Amino acid sequence: MTPEDRDRLARTRYAMLSAMRASGVLLMLLGLWIWNGNILRDGGWPVVGVPLFAIGFIESLLLPQIFARKWRTPPE
Repeated sequence: MTPEDRDRLARTRYAMLSAMRASGVLLMLLGLWIWNGNILRDGGWPVVGVPLFAIGFIESLLLPQIFARKWRTPPE
């Protein structure tokens, strides 16, 4: 693998991790809004909002760490 290929791969992985974090935060905000707001039902709808919040939490905080650990360069 050439240095240019390694650099491109690193940039692509960084963009993927950043997009994953951003979309997870958006899912968390949407889940909170549905959970506590009056968007779908008066008084909020926890049955829908809590799972969305949990999925967003996992996507923004746990999955990037798992992928980064998997992609880490092994010691040579």
